[in-house]
Amino acid sequence: MARRVNIMMDEEAWRVIEKLPRGSRSRAVNAAIREWSGASRKREASARMDALRARLPAIETDRIVRWIREGRERRLP
Repeated sequence: MARRVNIMMDEEAWRVIEKLPRGSRSRAVNAAIREWSGASRKREASARMDALRARLPAIETDRIVRWIREGRERRLP
């Protein structure tokens, strides 16, 4: 369901929106919010991964490769 909202935006943002045809303004704002939201979630996830990486001990690459191979072998028919 769509909702009508009133928002405040700075002059620079308004100049961009003002150039768009009236029928596409809402779609442009929705697309921008979805893009911003997705990027924000990725940044937050990356920060959480960095925090985990800092807390956990380092693991050798050959050990990780072995785990991946073992996991793949378990899934083979």
